[in-house]
Amino acid sequence: MNNVSRLFRHDLRQATRSTIALVVLFGVVVIPSFFAWFNVLASWDPFGNTKDLKVAVANADEGYEGGLLPVRINIGDQVLSALRANADLDWVFTSPEQAVRGTESEEYYAALVLPPDFSRQMMTFLVPGATSARIDYYTNEKTNALSPKITGEAATDVSVQINETFTKTLNEVGLGVVASLADNLEDPETRAAITRLEANAAALASQLRAGADSAQALGLLVSASKPLVTGATSLATSSDSALRETAGAIGDGSTAARRLGTTLETATGSLAAAFSTSADSYRALGTQVDQLFTSLGSQSQATVATLNTLAGQVDAQIAAYQGLRDELQAQADTATDPALRDALELVVSRIDGALARQELLRDRIQEAATRLTQGEVDSQATRDEVIAVVDEARSAVEGVESSYSQSLRPQLEQLAGTLASVNGGFVAIGDDLSGAVAALSEGSGSLTGVLTAAEGTLSTISEDLEAAAARFDGVASALRDASESGDLSALTTIIGPDAQTFAGELTTPVALRTIPVFEVDTFGAQMAPFYSVLGLWVGALLLSVLIRVDVVRDRLPFGAGLTLPQEYFGRYGIFAVLALLQSSLLYVGLIGFVGVRPVYPALLILAGWVMSLVFSLITYTLVLSFGEAGKALAVFLLVVQISAGGGAYPLSVLPQWFQNISPFLPVTHATSAVRAAIAGIYEGDFWISLGCLVLFVVPALLLGLVLRVPLIGFNDDLAKALESTRLM
Repeated sequence: MNNVSRLFRHDLRQATRSTIALVVLFGVVVIPSFFAWFNVLASWDPFGNTKDLKVAVANADEGYEGGLLPVRINIGDQVLSALRANADLDWVFTSPEQAVRGTESEEYYAALVLPPDFSRQMMTFLVPGATSARIDYYTNEKTNALSPKITGEAATDVSVQINETFTKTLNEVGLGVVASLADNLEDPETRAAITRLEANAAALASQLRAGADSAQALGLLVSASKPLVTGATSLATSSDSALRETAGAIGDGSTAARRLGTTLETATGSLAAAFSTSADSYRALGTQVDQLFTSLGSQSQATVATLNTLAGQVDAQIAAYQGLRDELQAQADTATDPALRDALELVVSRIDGALARQELLRDRIQEAATRLTQGEVDSQATRDEVIAVVDEARSAVEGVESSYSQSLRPQLEQLAGTLASVNGGFVAIGDDLSGAVAALSEGSGSLTGVLTAAEGTLSTISEDLEAAAARFDGVASALRDASESGDLSALTTIIGPDAQTFAGELTTPVALRTIPVFEVDTFGAQMAPFYSVLGLWVGALLLSVLIRVDVVRDRLPFGAGLTLPQEYFGRYGIFAVLALLQSSLLYVGLIGFVGVRPVYPALLILAGWVMSLVFSLITYTLVLSFGEAGKALAVFLLVVQISAGGGAYPLSVLPQWFQNISPFLPVTHATSAVRAAIAGIYEGDFWISLGCLVLFVVPALLLGLVLRVPLIGFNDDLAKALESTRLM
């Protein structure tokens, strides 16, 4: 520990002794802060400056005049009037040709063109077969990656605004005309207009009530379907165990089929080897008999003993063939495949012939031994007789082998292959049944929830439609009474004193209220975790590039007594001090200079300290262990973490490969900790992220203290090779 502190103090003295060194170190400390501050300031409120984006608007709308209301309406002119009062974008009003040409030349970021029949399409949207009105939106995606998204959002807002303006205008015109009828009721044209309005209001009320009835009937149907789903759920639950038992049985069957297939394969090889060995043994037996009778004169007693032994061996082989014959006969009796049964019976018949020849051979050998004992033997005749029987036995065994190889063995091999296929089928069926059980169990619960939600929604829709129908019934009734009596007071009561206000209520009956959770006041503050964490990694990388990571012992008065761990921790001390200065300046500046307002300022600075120490330890260890290659590895990690760290884009929208590696990157957990400190902590997510970040110290220490030792020689050779090029 003493050597570690001595080396650390030596590095501090060396760093502060030179003015140039102090300037360089000051730049290394400041650069991460400048990186983070300027990027956060640049993205502080980009969507608040969209008024500088030029978007062309061209109106070719020719207007429309209907038969019910003799009022000429030009929706395009109203859109232009509304956009002139809109400061979200820099709207430029021009001709359709100039709008398209300006978008192509990048004079405009986008263009909106209203076609000549725009008002007609808007006003005839209820006519059967009518299509929705369209706005042609031109965008130049070559200009900038974000500008098409911003202008596209603005175009969508324009579309929504047009719909609201159209609905409100239509309501204002219609209700205004109805309200003005009170002053002109004696006019025949006015009465005709009232009659048409009454008919339209009554028809609309009827259609709304029919829609309410349909919604109510559909709700009853959905409600009646819930018991069916519940029954299906019970059926799926009760079927689960049965299907699993079936899958288990199939699994057992597949195991048995596999075992039988393996047994058949082993049996075919074993039988072939046994038949071949048996034939070879009879060839050897003939040679041995010939040698026995050749030496008969000098070893008669030994010859008798040998003949008796040979007779016993033949008798043992007879017993083996008899057992095989009985087993094959039993298989032939139970075989269902005709070809397999015929092959088995053919081999059995050949074995019967071989048994007869072997029994005759045993008797001849025993008879020769008896004659030799009694001294009544003609050696030449007996030898020829025994050898002939041996040849017959050998031929019979070879016949059995031939029948087996040509007939039975192919059938057994085919059966083994069939069983293997059956085994595969069993496995596939088992998988299908298991999947069916899972699908039934999961789907039933989801469908029940969907039906419950649908039932509530349909009930609400039915009530709303019924209320709207009653409202239009009142309008139709008031119009009818007014037409008959000449008094529009009832209609005026329904509409109210202000037709414009009533029209606005009909246009936007629902208002969206946004309730932020873990609110962050600016877009720049939301981007601060990404840029600050990335800046600290860049700062740690600069430290490892500018400051020597290795220790030259010859230049130290106490260098001879240093060990590798002491060098590792002693030299890292200067890196740790500079890394802490980087993070402190960065996050204090974010709060005091940039204007980020975190919920927990102290925890934000703490997170900066921890991540700066972890990042600097990782880059220091990589460069110390791998030399120049370590610098490349640190840069590679920087490139990967820019995307996979989840700082700029949500991980859910990134490719699956980035989502898989993200938990194993230190920047991911550092970014989560900074977000929690800025926006708020949920169930200790700040401390969990900080703990996960600290875990990256373990592999760094393992590499720097243990795995680095075998690489020292390699790094020295690599450094010499790079120096020899006189380029690096």
